[in-house]
Amino acid sequence: MILRSLELKHFGKFGDRNFEFRRGFNLVVGPNESGKSTMMEAIPAVIFGLRNKDRFRPWGREGSSEAALSLEIGAVTVRIERDILSDRVQLLERDDLHQVLYQFEGKASPQGRSSERAEYGDQLSRLLAVADEDLFRASLFFAQGDLEITDRNGLAGRLKALLTGFGEVDYDRVLNALSSDYFNITRHNPWGKDKTRPRQLDEIQERIQILEQRWFAAEQGLKELASLGRQLAELSEALEQNRRDAASGEEYLLWVRKQWQLEEKEGSLRKDFGRVDRESGKVEELERRRGELEKELSRTGLPRDLPEGLSPLLAEGESLRLEVVALQSEAAGLREDVKRQANPSRKQPILVSLGALLAATAGFWPGGLYALFLWGIAGLLVFGSWGLHLRRCLIKGGLRRGLQERLQAVERRQDEVRERRAGLNERLEARGLASSPVELVRMQKNLERHGQLLAQLKEVESALRVLDKPEQLNEEKAQLTRELAVVGERMEQDRPLRRESMLRPEDLPGAEEQIRQLRETICQQEQQLLDLSRREAALQGELCNLQQIEEEGEGLKERETALRRRRDALAAGYQLLSEAVEDFRRTYLERFAAEIGRYLGLLTAGRYQEVRLADDFSLSLPGINREWRAVHCFSRGTNDAVYFAARLALTRQLAGGQALPLLLDDPLVNLDQQRLNEALLILERLAGEHQIIFFSHDQRLLKRATRDRWNVVTLAEQDNAAASAVREEQSDDRQMSFL
Repeated sequence: MILRSLELKHFGKFGDRNFEFRRGFNLVVGPNESGKSTMMEAIPAVIFGLRNKDRFRPWGREGSSEAALSLEIGAVTVRIERDILSDRVQLLERDDLHQVLYQFEGKASPQGRSSERAEYGDQLSRLLAVADEDLFRASLFFAQGDLEITDRNGLAGRLKALLTGFGEVDYDRVLNALSSDYFNITRHNPWGKDKTRPRQLDEIQERIQILEQRWFAAEQGLKELASLGRQLAELSEALEQNRRDAASGEEYLLWVRKQWQLEEKEGSLRKDFGRVDRESGKVEELERRRGELEKELSRTGLPRDLPEGLSPLLAEGESLRLEVVALQSEAAGLREDVKRQANPSRKQPILVSLGALLAATAGFWPGGLYALFLWGIAGLLVFGSWGLHLRRCLIKGGLRRGLQERLQAVERRQDEVRERRAGLNERLEARGLASSPVELVRMQKNLERHGQLLAQLKEVESALRVLDKPEQLNEEKAQLTRELAVVGERMEQDRPLRRESMLRPEDLPGAEEQIRQLRETICQQEQQLLDLSRREAALQGELCNLQQIEEEGEGLKERETALRRRRDALAAGYQLLSEAVEDFRRTYLERFAAEIGRYLGLLTAGRYQEVRLADDFSLSLPGINREWRAVHCFSRGTNDAVYFAARLALTRQLAGGQALPLLLDDPLVNLDQQRLNEALLILERLAGEHQIIFFSHDQRLLKRATRDRWNVVTLAEQDNAAASAVREEQSDDRQMSFL
């Protein structure tokens, strides 16, 4: 990602200024109070807004305050504009062809909670990977005298989440909640001393023991009741089976009588249907054939009665269609030839002219005949290159005019064909026919088939006129068909047995006697069931307390099982989470501390290469006798080196695969010359991946900028000469490289 430009309008001390940046190392140089910090603060102000708007109100005027920046992300360009006072934001995302991919416009206040702000934050996360101002300032924003990573607004917790890939979670609070839930269930402590007061599971287990003792005391009465229950179940099952058999037998006899009646009626209807079917078979065949012919006739797209002179009109339409296709092909080819005869590019004469003028300018300083000679050569090259370009343009223009005249002739022929086609369309529409080219081709192909189908249709209609009263036969046949369908449906619905197992008429009296005997048996079983039920009711009255014990015991056992499962789950969760948290805190702090130590070793020339990082992001260094001491116990320069290394390591960790720009406002002022040089070397190496924008008041950095080809932006008038010399030398180097 590259920050390409920053535009400030009435922001702080800046009235209306635009700043351009490049890839690699950018040096923004200017003395104190020249606006470096204001310019640097403008970048997060555009992206996130300002909480304290009075700090950067326009100097000496009232009114609006606006700022904008342009970012290059791969092949995508993103421009963000913000009204600083009203927090109105416009975000525009374009591709390399300047087509708009996404556009946002709305109010995105840094302290708001609107849906517009949420949408804007989602786009920042997608485009910049950092949508939180505190994380931005802790990683990419190196403010002057503020390198220390402080835990403001819960920043330490968010950094832990981002560095480890987990969401922000207070693990200690989760562990305390798990422990509290566990001891709400039981007093037994697997990790230490048991609690004194019994809890839910302990009380339930004690109550279950009491109920079991009472239940065993009433076991004998329960056994008798169980035996009586089995007898009742067997008798109820036998009684229910007999009732089903009796109902099934009666239903079967009723169905048999109904089937005999339906079979007689079906036979009579089938005889009548056979007679009518033979008479109407021929009529149905002819009607079916007529329907098929009419469908095929409608598919041809032609009316049944053809208009007069249709065949010549169709032939004329086909001829015009072929002529239109040929003219379109010829016109398309001529247009392509005209495009290929476009004027040649002026890039070559322009480049030759610029090169000649630059060479002549470079030789102007010595003066004398040599300078005049160079100017003469430069003039010849300029006039020669532009003369050759003009000759090519004249040749191309002549060829292009000839092709355009041919194209105009073809277009005139196309207009004539269109006029003829319009006349043909009018004649077709006057006859009620479609005039589109597709319909004309279709009618031309189906003309012969239309005649054949029309002749066959006339023959079928003649045969139908010969037959006598086909409508009456069809009506009678339909009536018989409906009656047969009703009889057949009733026979299928009422057929619980197959036809071959149906009772014969002579067996009907014996079946009725069997059903009568089964009804008497059912009456006897119902009386016996009533006697057993009365005995069961008496026993249940005696053992009602036992039933209550069982119900209460079942409920308590279910509750005990659920509490045991919850207790085991909570214990396992507490154990696993405590182990994971311990391992998590140990490993991620060690990895991040090692990354900080690597950068610190480079900054301090190997004097300090190890760092300890506490859970709250406090840092320690090894002192005398390898005794670890807090960073604030060391010198200010060592403090800045440590926190600068921590910032670099944090930036690399949070980048998430994106090379984000780094903004530095004189963060190295407390480093000695050796550490400063090491820090600049590290930044130059980072500039291969990240864009570096370094704000400084140190004029000595201009020499290094010249040597290392940094992009220089100046903020004071007195620096214009030095910066101009730097840019001129860089420009000379590029010119020599070009020549």
